[in-house]
Amino acid sequence: MAVSSMIVPAPGTFFLVLGGYFVIMALIGYYSAKKTDSLREFFVMGGKAGAIVSGIAYFSTQYSMSTFMGVPAACYQQGYPGLTVSVPGLVFSMIIPALVVGRKLIRLGHKYDLLTMADYLSDRYESDALRSLQAVLMVFFVVPMMGAQIIGAGIIFNTFTGYPEWIGVVATGFIVIVYCMSGGIRGAMLTDVLQGLLMVATAVVTFFAALELGGGLEAINAKLFELNPAYMAHPGATGSYHWPRLVSMVVMWSFFSIGSPQLVTKFFAMKNYKVMFKAVILGTLGMWVSATLIEWVGVLGIVSVPGLEGAQRDFIVPLILQKAVSPVFASLMIAGIMAAGMSTIDSLLIVSTGGISRDIYQKLLNKNATDNEILKLSRYVTVILGVIAILFGIWRPGAIFDIIIFSFGGLTIWATPMLLGIYWKRTSSIGAITGIIVGVLVYIPFSASAAMLDKLGLNSLQPLSDALKSYGMGFDALIPTWLVAMGVTILVSLVTKPASEATLKRHFQI
Repeated sequence: MAVSSMIVPAPGTFFLVLGGYFVIMALIGYYSAKKTDSLREFFVMGGKAGAIVSGIAYFSTQYSMSTFMGVPAACYQQGYPGLTVSVPGLVFSMIIPALVVGRKLIRLGHKYDLLTMADYLSDRYESDALRSLQAVLMVFFVVPMMGAQIIGAGIIFNTFTGYPEWIGVVATGFIVIVYCMSGGIRGAMLTDVLQGLLMVATAVVTFFAALELGGGLEAINAKLFELNPAYMAHPGATGSYHWPRLVSMVVMWSFFSIGSPQLVTKFFAMKNYKVMFKAVILGTLGMWVSATLIEWVGVLGIVSVPGLEGAQRDFIVPLILQKAVSPVFASLMIAGIMAAGMSTIDSLLIVSTGGISRDIYQKLLNKNATDNEILKLSRYVTVILGVIAILFGIWRPGAIFDIIIFSFGGLTIWATPMLLGIYWKRTSSIGAITGIIVGVLVYIPFSASAAMLDKLGLNSLQPLSDALKSYGMGFDALIPTWLVAMGVTILVSLVTKPASEATLKRHFQI
């Protein structure tokens, strides 16, 4: 049975609720614009973000459309093993980066006026080339990730209104552009607070709705065991959740967030270490509750809404909401799912804007450009990148989850120079650049699906992709890629010149 026959479109209610939600987002953007009068305000909120805003915005950024669609679908297919793959990685994705690099980045950011990840890398390694490489590769991987979120919004829009997906894609992209262009990171983080609270509410409501539909937890678990005992234990119903995949997912979503530019920027925005400590507690709590409940919905849905196959599984959360709650409340919760995508898009849009307007234009092409000129340019760049993301969403080169995994991995390869830069004085700029280039050249064919390679016109890489995956031993592509990048960086650094003593003193004695 098609999903379209299971969900009855209610365009009137959906437009009313979603329209109100979009108006609130626009008003927050207007308020933020009045507070944003400098480049530092645009990119890092003046370095004055408090614990509540930082904590909720952090986990809102980490959550994406796949958290409410793709991952519950995987849990629906596999059973309880799906929770052990997704929840730990999400929960620790704030704690680990904060403990490993957060405190030092906050101090460096405030003392040396760092606004972007490239600011840190360029300063630490004394390298404009590394700045350029980070900015270019960041935009290369960020645009697909933004597009994936917009694709999800378009699918939801089409399902609940009956109108074409592209209308939802354009509408969602437009409203994010408006509040990011006008309010910068302040607009992104303040809207993230509302979106984060809505996401938590959606997770809680959907969980209890799924329990009620299935007759309670005890009855659901008994039915799951009766249907297939593999739903209850590893490696899952299809046997695909083996230990290398478990390790890969947990490590990827937690440890490798260190290299995620949109999350690093949040550290530069925080007021001080005490704020970070409180933000970590708040953000981790919100992430743990909502991640656990929304992924659990996928398992409960096996009984609550049985019989979904293939791409239909992506709709398990919307289906439960429509079955269990009123149209108005369901529309509000669906807005929560769209919020998951928007809260990721806005942070990505700001950091990619910084990559072009500040890291490339101001720091490399026109070093005499004033901050006011760059602030104005940044708003134009935000619009251009937002439009490109919208076009990518309409083009749709692959499945949402595949695109997100591919893009996230490409971004977080930068965990290598970040980690070594903070903890190993001997790391050189040449080593960092070589490690990243080799890592990316290995990662793209290793991680891209056959469909994505075909869409990108890279079919010739398919034999290499198959060979690399056979050597991956079941681990996600990012794990072996990172080991290669780390090894290359260390080896090259040992035979090349490190940064000057003055730079090392500034970074290691702070």
